[in-house]
Amino acid sequence: MKKRMLFISLALVLVLTVLIPGAALAAKSQPFYAAGAITGIEDTVVGENAFPAGESGRWRVIDREITGQLSGDVSGDFVMNYRANVELATQAGNLHGNLVVDDASFKVNGKIQPLEMVPTPLGIDLPKLTITGHWNLDGKGPGNGDFEAWVIFVPDEYGHVVMIIASSFIMEGK
Repeated sequence: MKKRMLFISLALVLVLTVLIPGAALAAKSQPFYAAGAITGIEDTVVGENAFPAGESGRWRVIDREITGQLSGDVSGDFVMNYRANVELATQAGNLHGNLVVDDASFKVNGKIQPLEMVPTPLGIDLPKLTITGHWNLDGKGPGNGDFEAWVIFVPDEYGHVVMIIASSFIMEGK
């Protein structure tokens, strides 16, 4: 009886020795990378999706949609619905939203840096916004990382983004 118990214990130890490193490797995070462009933005409709925040010079964006394409670990057209609180003069502020591409959904939080004017091949300077932040995979297991995006755009008379001229969107993480 003791030999049988010793044999079973030894077999169990051997099986666990083989399985545990494999499970640890399987749980190891894999690098994540996707890059692409922002191609469109929903019109600003004052009183519907954007409101002045009193007399502060800030605007509250309630629900606005950005579209584009990504390729890499997720590929395809994406839609990001976001809300933001920005200073109209500089467009600087905070951004929070949800990005959906392929069958993946990501929660995003970011900072919009003050706009800068950049020269274009058209011979005119246009505003450029840079947005940096963090993302978390929403739902299908763990995943998180950082993103960086920029857009050069044509503004309306109030400074709202009307048309995107050039852009970049990069997501990295695990």
